[in-house]
Amino acid sequence: MIKIVGFLSILFSLNVLNAQDLAYAKMLDSTLSSPEFGGRGYVDKGVQIAAKFIRTQYKNAGLQSFTKNYFQDFSFSINTIQKINDLSIDGNVLKAGSDYLISAASKSISGTYNLVYLPDSLYGNSEALGNFFHENLTDKFIVTEGRFRELKSMYDLPAKGIIFLSKTKLMWELSHAQKTRNFVVIDILDSKFLRDSKTITVNFKSKYYSKYKTQNVAAYITGKKYPDSFIVITAHYDHLGKMGKDIYFPGANDNASGTSMLLDLAKYYSNPNNQPDYSIAFIAFSGEEVGLLGSTFSAKNPLFPLSKIRFLVNLDMVGTGSKGITVVNATVFPQEFKILSDINLKNNFLADVKQRGESCNSDHCPFYSKGVPSFFIYTFGDEYSEYHNVMDKYKDLPFTEYNNFFKLMLEFLKSI
Repeated sequence: MIKIVGFLSILFSLNVLNAQDLAYAKMLDSTLSSPEFGGRGYVDKGVQIAAKFIRTQYKNAGLQSFTKNYFQDFSFSINTIQKINDLSIDGNVLKAGSDYLISAASKSISGTYNLVYLPDSLYGNSEALGNFFHENLTDKFIVTEGRFRELKSMYDLPAKGIIFLSKTKLMWELSHAQKTRNFVVIDILDSKFLRDSKTITVNFKSKYYSKYKTQNVAAYITGKKYPDSFIVITAHYDHLGKMGKDIYFPGANDNASGTSMLLDLAKYYSNPNNQPDYSIAFIAFSGEEVGLLGSTFSAKNPLFPLSKIRFLVNLDMVGTGSKGITVVNATVFPQEFKILSDINLKNNFLADVKQRGESCNSDHCPFYSKGVPSFFIYTFGDEYSEYHNVMDKYKDLPFTEYNNFFKLMLEFLKSI
């Protein structure tokens, strides 16, 4: 009877530990995606607030720092939307964030402008397009329904601005925001725009930083058998930040979830009973949404020799999992993928461990490009689809298979 009670006590303790792991991860995600962190971007110092929070978690767990303050400082150029005063179509005021988004590469503007329509029927007709753009558009906004999306990649256009009408959820990005356009780009929800509209009134202020100071946040735990060889866990902690003073992009899944798992793993391994054989470095990157800038800087200016990295695992968007995980670089590193897949099959942790080839789509890439063996892992499932919009909120993020994915990671990191 005593043995049974003891066994049940152990099981209860394990269940409590798992619950506490998830509770800690949820606390982290909730905090990182809260309004106080401003979308972890470059308006109101959101990214700095997040960096200090991550540093505090490292310190509380007793992790060691590669630098004097856990920060790896760097800077980059970025344009920001600081304040939105008004946007209306024929006097009908639209709601920022849900009805429209202003491209982060747009310069300040204030005024009322006539609308001119660029029909999809002109797509591919170079003569008709030439005639269209030879009209005097310098004080007008072009309206298009979508076939001319390539105009978003341009920085010079002979018009005051361009409106893209979207039939699906609006998504924001920072990938073009290191430079400013000479025209304004606005995405408007199709259902909020009448086709016979004549004018747009728009008033917002932007600010360009030629050298915005930010930082990666890094720490490590010394391995007990191979202290000079590293497993590296990475995740980007930045997100899209704010569009004006009132609209922020929470980024609960992208990538507060990956950052939360990184910190959860750091806390786990900080327990002396869980000291790993290899040293483990934890690096939270800034600047990912702008173009993998933090990881690129870190790979070019490594905190320790890249040759000492046994394997790198990058975590980005891990808040779902009903259908399993996808492993980028699985076909490049088949031995490590087999280890991961076999562990999952043996323990039935996740529905699927899906392999994918190489892809330079997250922060593993700058390291992989320099010869570092690496995976990029993300969860997938139909239970959550919010991405790069104002609805990627903690309260709706399901954490479907967080505990099982966490267990899989522990077993995998122990086996490689």
